[in-house]
Amino acid sequence: MFDIFSWQHIIILVVIALAVVGPKDLSRLMRMATKWVRKDKSVADGLRAEMIALKKKHPLSSLETAGASAPLLNTPQPRG
Repeated sequence: MFDIFSWQHIIILVVIALAVVGPKDLSRLMRMATKWVRKDKSVADGLRAEMIALKKKHPLSSLETAGASAPLLNTPQPRG
């Protein structure tokens, strides 16, 4: 999930947040951040479900899967 940050980075961010926000408001800030992450995750899940539904309804989806190995037009071919 945290491919960008290592545990050391996360600990440093928590220490900085503790110094800036303070111990009383840090828990409230974490709850607010958790709500944002959950909301973003639910929006992403909804978009993913819609994209899957659109792909199933797409009239050319069977042609795309059948010709998946064929190169697309206007696509540069790898050299070498």
